[in-house]
Amino acid sequence: MIKNIAKALIVSLFFAFTMTSCELLGNCKTCSKVTYVDGVETNRTPGVLYCGDKLEEIESESPVTIGSTTTQWECD
Repeated sequence: MIKNIAKALIVSLFFAFTMTSCELLGNCKTCSKVTYVDGVETNRTPGVLYCGDKLEEIESESPVTIGSTTTQWECD
């Protein structure tokens, strides 16, 4: 019984130290995909928290313009 409790505690501590949330990384932003038509915002996706490499990937994406419609990521 005590061995099982000790194993569970060790496993829990292992996950607590290895599975850090992105807020702890300090490099996180909430991003939305935003669409503009002739410079006027017409659509915005709900904000999602992105961190690290994924955040850098999103922030480096260029806006896409087709005719008078532009879609781009906005993070804050």
